[in-house]
Amino acid sequence: MRELHADLAHPWTVDELARKAGMSRSAFAALFKEKTGDTPLGYLTSWRMYRVKLLLRETPLSVQEIAVRVGYDTGSALSRAFSNREGVTPGAWRMRSARPAPA
Repeated sequence: MRELHADLAHPWTVDELARKAGMSRSAFAALFKEKTGDTPLGYLTSWRMYRVKLLLRETPLSVQEIAVRVGYDTGSALSRAFSNREGVTPGAWRMRSARPAPA
């Protein structure tokens, strides 16, 4: 899990994560699911979406810039994944969740 969090933009595979953990792919996937309740790549997607939301809300970065930071090749790929998961585009989510300026 540390590896995922340390390099979110890396194109992780379950095989690579298992090697880093010194485990077989199947043993790693089973233990990961037991400990987190999610698959390794499902967890990675959830963590990426969490970071995307923070970056959308707290920075002026473009969707393309955010995509590169969290491991998507293009802003379009991020937009598709985000829309499938959240039901709205990143831009619509950003506008809806914008924090009001302090008074």
